Amino acid sequence: MKILENFAIVLIGFSYSFLVYNKIAFGIALSLGILLLIITNLRTLIYQVKKNFEQIKKLDLAVITLMFVSFSISCFLSIKSERSIAVLIYLILFIIFSISIFAILKEKNEILRSILKLFTISIFLNLLAILIYNISSYNGGELIKFKGIMNVISLLTIMNFYFYKSKLNYLSLTLLLPNIFFTGSSASILGTISGIVTCFIFFILRNIIKNISIKLSFSIIFIFLITPLLIIFSKQLPQKFDRISIDNFQHSIPLQIVDIHRQFIWGFSIGKIKNKFLFGYGPDTSNFIEGSQQEIGLNNNDYNTGDMNFIPSHPHNFIVELMLETGVIGSALFILFILIINIRVLKLCNSLESKIFFIFLNAYFWGSSLVNFSFWLGWWQGSYYLLLSLVASKVKQDRSKF
Repeated sequence: MKILENFAIVLIGFSYSFLVYNKIAFGIALSLGILLLIITNLRTLIYQVKKNFEQIKKLDLAVITLMFVSFSISCFLSIKSERSIAVLIYLILFIIFSISIFAILKEKNEILRSILKLFTISIFLNLLAILIYNISSYNGGELIKFKGIMNVISLLTIMNFYFYKSKLNYLSLTLLLPNIFFTGSSASILGTISGIVTCFIFFILRNIIKNISIKLSFSIIFIFLITPLLIIFSKQLPQKFDRISIDNFQHSIPLQIVDIHRQFIWGFSIGKIKNKFLFGYGPDTSNFIEGSQQEIGLNNNDYNTGDMNFIPSHPHNFIVELMLETGVIGSALFILFILIINIRVLKLCNSLESKIFFIFLNAYFWGSSLVNFSFWLGWWQGSYYLLLSLVASKVKQDRSKF
């Protein structure tokens, strides 16, 4: 059993090296590693699940149940039921795996430390391999081979300063910067900025504004201010999609903020939300909506969309994608679900360092998801739940030391 456990540690610890090689290899390595970890620590898992199940609040359980009921209805009504059911199964597995990892690793300090040590080595080797490729292939333009992967590699590099204290982390950070430059990974930059700004706001609320009621009032005022701004922003996106309207469209949102492709993608997607407002078109089906595969065809002296479709593969914004595919009900319940999980983990955090890195993780992931991958992309979504469970496990073990 010890051999299988060590094999699981290696597979999980080097899982992102498999991702650099191939996304399917990543999925196989990580899934097999987690399954072996569960098998070799089954007694610990069963005990922890029984122990903690009674502590789940009824309201939390109700929200989770309603979310899956809503997603199931969206799958049933989906324009591509087979795709929707598949990604819903993936979501359930991600959550089960993350709960299992947390239940085991919070009690197994030596396993957690071994995984995080291998994480540290893996991150450095990944960045070194990517940099060698980028330097050898550089021809003056962006190198797209590792552009998407750089988003999660950047997050891992920063988060590892919390996971595992090592001088190797500084070398990894040094390698990260030129890799972002070579790949032009704007999502990595947006995620990092989102993380820093959110942590700065948290720091202000924590250290300057002491009164809880003032903090709550500040949060409510912020929500009331941001909502009309988002509405105004959405009104500046393309509203009509006939040939004449497209050819005569004049952007008012600077292209440095949102490129012309995304302005049409978001405008078209938002316009379709109202057609299936409650439960959406079905998870992972946005590019099958009628008219979504039509070429935008905008071409003038200032900008063009090339052969870009109205929804090339997904809306490139997780909020728009959720609203479009699961409706207002599914989106609201999912946001509540994420809040419930994160509030519980945040309550475990007993140091400023753990709180800062935990907040950074969420701000980075959801911030970069505003312009980046599909919400249903397996390795991206799975990475969030994996990192969340690792943070929670380390926080829990750090608490037990005091």
